[in-house]
Amino acid sequence: MIKDIIESNEHKNLNEDKINGLKKIIPNCFDKDGRLDLELLKKEFNQDIEFTKESFELNFLGKSYAKMIAGLDTETVIEPDIEHNSKKENKNSENIYISGDNLDALKHLLKAYEEKIKCIYIDPPYNTGSDGFVYKDKFEYTKEILTEKLDISNQEAERILNMTASNSSSHSAWLTFMYPRLYLSKSLLKEDGGIIISVGDDEINNLKLLMDNIFGEENFVAICPRKTRGSATTKSDAELQKLNDYVLIYMKNKREGKLNLKINGKKTYPYKDERGKYYTVPLQDNGPAGTRTARPNLYYPIFQDEKGNLKLEKTSEKDIEFLPDKHKNDDGRWMWNKEKFEKDKKDLCIKNDVVCIKHYYNPDEDQNKYEQERNWLDKFMNANGTLTLNELFKVNGIFNNPKPVELIEFLINLFIDENSIVLDFFSGSATTAHAVLNLNSLDNGHRKYIIVQLPEDLKENYEIAGKEGKKLLQAQIEYLKSINKPLFLDQIGLERIRLASEKIKKEKNADIDYGFKHYILKETSKKLLSKLESFMPDIVNENYDIYKDYGIETILETWKLKDGYEFKENIETIDCNNYKVYKCKECLYLINPNIAIENIESILKLYSNNENFLCNKLILFGYSFKFSEIEMIKNNIKQVKNFKNIDVKVYTRY
Repeated sequence: MIKDIIESNEHKNLNEDKINGLKKIIPNCFDKDGRLDLELLKKEFNQDIEFTKESFELNFLGKSYAKMIAGLDTETVIEPDIEHNSKKENKNSENIYISGDNLDALKHLLKAYEEKIKCIYIDPPYNTGSDGFVYKDKFEYTKEILTEKLDISNQEAERILNMTASNSSSHSAWLTFMYPRLYLSKSLLKEDGGIIISVGDDEINNLKLLMDNIFGEENFVAICPRKTRGSATTKSDAELQKLNDYVLIYMKNKREGKLNLKINGKKTYPYKDERGKYYTVPLQDNGPAGTRTARPNLYYPIFQDEKGNLKLEKTSEKDIEFLPDKHKNDDGRWMWNKEKFEKDKKDLCIKNDVVCIKHYYNPDEDQNKYEQERNWLDKFMNANGTLTLNELFKVNGIFNNPKPVELIEFLINLFIDENSIVLDFFSGSATTAHAVLNLNSLDNGHRKYIIVQLPEDLKENYEIAGKEGKKLLQAQIEYLKSINKPLFLDQIGLERIRLASEKIKKEKNADIDYGFKHYILKETSKKLLSKLESFMPDIVNENYDIYKDYGIETILETWKLKDGYEFKENIETIDCNNYKVYKCKECLYLINPNIAIENIESILKLYSNNENFLCNKLILFGYSFKFSEIEMIKNNIKQVKNFKNIDVKVYTRY
């Protein structure tokens, strides 16, 4: 189980996965020794691909190391939160919250959710120098091992080790941290899916180059500046006010997907006059402040007389005056100048005390055309996110600059439909989960979320935090103490989902999935690793209980995803003559020790007595069986092929 993975990771090559993928697609381009023949590769594709000698790529200290890390299997296991998951509201939920390192989480998700995620949104650390980002990983390598594995010099290996061991926040450290996570996330996306990343000034340029490297420059969609606040203080006279961050958007494959731009749909024409049916839009241009100064000819009064006629001059005390900023506290203007007003004022009217343009029904117009969304995001400031959290938790300052729910709704709506899965592996305060719940409540949709958050120890972080950091952490600690929850960051997200669900259910009473399943990623302790190393299969007996150290539920959840089954798939417990086996789809799991021939005979009856019992994989927890028992199982299970024509493969995992 874990021992197999550790041994496999020790022998894994940097490009092993890529090479194996190429061998599946173009086996004819490899020689008998498994080497790729570049000339054969060119001939294979020369009619479809134009080769170029020009190259441009992002290189940074740690790139080869990051690629290696991406290719290693996770050595963690998935422990289900049984008490939480058994509750009525969570038991059948398809929403998932994972507490653990997101790199491990992505590796667990790979086989079960490959090409099943429609949209990924992440808000990683911006690496501002004050946001607490430092590079950390749990891998322990010597200079000699890195030199051999990565085919690099001793000097470069030493520089990489210094970076990974020194809590670096350099650009290279940030890129080394991000690369494997983004690389793995691409495999999870559907071909018509997309990824959305919030980022600041400090890493936007590096992130763009990194995404071009991983997703391909041709799949770039947009860099969207987002207004974060109305004003800000500057640090020096040499700086401009910083009022925005960025949202970077890529598609998995632009040829397969398209954005869900706002659809007008079947337009409604609620009004009618002698010229026909029409709908209205305000004449006022909602431009930014300063537009009146820039276009003074678009700021002028419009008057309406007693008969409803519109004009530019006031001729009676009873005339009503309209200005473009009458109903908005801004520097507004009209969309038309005076000349156009005089020419087309017949197309204007007053609705709800607002000057409006009439748009008449045109049978030749496409009634389902879309509106082009803008890449300037000026409606989603951080103050909205803060207000939402303050109202939910009924305390102030529990999270710094949380993204507004409306922002995440807008962004993920560019890709998803009502049945999509959304992934966020930098969950923070769980805004993405809140956004999915909100969207589902509008149309009783079945959107699902999978979110991941590292359970950072708040008390440990408090000891090393600065003044502002301590203030935030103290608010989080005091809140979690007040509701008797462990003092870890993921608990804020878990509680936020619960509170948001209660609020939405109370206000809208929508028939949606309000619950979620909770899983914790656990590392194998050194004590248990030592026990695995000393395992001797010839002396397995009823007291040998490594399966209890992990827990049967943990083994099953970990294996279920490894074998390609989503969290939502149920595991059935089957009694085989007082010996429990576990079934998930086509897999049959044997974990408990002390199996006897009568138990194996009972397993064989499952195949012979039930035509729908079609398990073609039998997987054994190796630490629970002697070699002789494994051979007994293998030899007897072969009988299934004789009476059911199923070739059951037996795998032993350690």
